[in-house]
Amino acid sequence: MARRSINFRRILVPVDFTPASESALRYGLSLATKYSGKLFVLHVVDIRGELAGFYIPHLSFEKLDEEMKKGASDMLEKFTKRILRGFRNFEKVLLCGTPYLEIMRFAREENMDIIVMGTFGRSGIEGYLFGGTTDRVIKNAEVPVMVVPPVKR
Repeated sequence: MARRSINFRRILVPVDFTPASESALRYGLSLATKYSGKLFVLHVVDIRGELAGFYIPHLSFEKLDEEMKKGASDMLEKFTKRILRGFRNFEKVLLCGTPYLEIMRFAREENMDIIVMGTFGRSGIEGYLFGGTTDRVIKNAEVPVMVVPPVKR
């Protein structure tokens, strides 16, 4: 049986700005450093109504989508700047849609070698949705998925 070389050159880290996704991004950074890989830090704006207030509270529906994207973009900028300080080989990606579907589509279309995800990031309805996202990606991914719990403080 021939051994296949494992090389993580294209590393996808979906984030939701929780401690769990912070841990996942740190693991992704470690892989990118070790394998001279490129990080793709992806946030999917879930435009379903019940999550709208996560990004921008108290906003009219006419401007909601636009403001959600802007708010998410600002959060992604701050999140990556804080955690990836000094690391340059990464790309921020902001998509809109159903998180697990967008993660799977992006991983496939952009030929990712691995997906690094956090789990147990949120509670209540948000925890159910993100936990469901991680579970769906694990079950359907065409590449390895590393699941990282949040750091206990």
